Amino acid sequence: MATDTGKSLGTVLVVGGCGFLGSRLVDHLLNFPSEDGRPSLSTTNQSFPTLRSRYPRYAPTGTRVHALDLRCVRNTFPNCTYHEADITSAEALLEVFRKVQPDVVINTASPHFHGPRDILKKVNVEGTQTLLEVAGGTRGDWGGRCRAFVHTSSSSVVHDTVSDLINADERYPYVCPNPREYYSETKVYAEKAVLAANDKVEFGNMLTCAVRPAGIVGEGDMAGFSGSILQTAKAAPSWQLHIQLGPGDNLFDNTYVYNVAHGLLCATDALLKTDQRRQEGKAVVLDHEKVDGEAFNVTNDQPIYFWDSAHFLESRYGRDIDTDKIWALSTGFATLAGGGAEIFNWLAGRKARFTRQTVKYSCAHRYFSCDKLKRRCGYQPIVGIEEAFLRAVQWFKETEEQQKRAGGSSP
Repeated sequence: MATDTGKSLGTVLVVGGCGFLGSRLVDHLLNFPSEDGRPSLSTTNQSFPTLRSRYPRYAPTGTRVHALDLRCVRNTFPNCTYHEADITSAEALLEVFRKVQPDVVINTASPHFHGPRDILKKVNVEGTQTLLEVAGGTRGDWGGRCRAFVHTSSSSVVHDTVSDLINADERYPYVCPNPREYYSETKVYAEKAVLAANDKVEFGNMLTCAVRPAGIVGEGDMAGFSGSILQTAKAAPSWQLHIQLGPGDNLFDNTYVYNVAHGLLCATDALLKTDQRRQEGKAVVLDHEKVDGEAFNVTNDQPIYFWDSAHFLESRYGRDIDTDKIWALSTGFATLAGGGAEIFNWLAGRKARFTRQTVKYSCAHRYFSCDKLKRRCGYQPIVGIEEAFLRAVQWFKETEEQQKRAGGSSP
């Protein structure tokens, strides 16, 4: 029987707690029940220790875990209490808050990057605002006080989708409006609302901050970088896997999903400590130590070449990638081809998968600094990117096998 040791965060409500990131955050808070009865990750050449043995532990009685999602039918764990509600409905949220009485709210809810504009606005903008107002007490009394509100934003809030981002930090300006990525634009509106609500009397002096993941990969990734590459590896002919867009010298950030969860919890812990200082009447922290009202990048602190990442995932999935036979198209030629594909698919009445923007992402430098989160919140990435990719491959293949045995489609 586990001893009741570890950090205590009080009652935590994870919003979007059945999604890719949210469910892994719940798993972390519960000290990794996902690993019960499972062996450590092993590959042909190496073996990795459990996540449970490396990440901080949370006290089972001092950290009570609740999750909220629109539907709680997947990615659930024992010892977490689940609640179904629409975050754009203040009435539905108030009902949940009256039951849960959260000390902490961590918002991970978000539609997919390519979701419809109306859904992106409804969830990311209107949903975040409603959640803030309910948590802060401006949309009804739920009988308690939320001490800390941590919002999952996105590193893309500073990306114009054209310029390279080289070790970009939180001083970069927002790109808003964003003519090419409405998802990123909605993330700007949401982040601004969260930071503006920090320590305001009308929000019950709730302390807020935003954490911006730079890509998320790992177990559960179906449509992000690792998921998309593995889907391609599963179905594409060999010749397609040997085509590379651009020279392949562009560095790119991907972040392991449990490192993102760890970053969110480091920020949560820092907010609670600030709130405790205030309750005890101690001096406020200095500007260079401040967490509340601030935004933070979270990365693996390990940018690597975009195409090296793709080829690594494909080869570990089981595809034979001969690096001597890689055909690297020039960026200019690939851009022309992407434009041609857009026109062809437009004439055919379907959405193009290969576009000029696809080429841009495949050839651009896009990596960020997480030094601010490290300095102010004590964050350090725990799982390296190679292990993160191996874990993504293992999960993908296991899920594929499960779906085959069940007679359904693979991930």
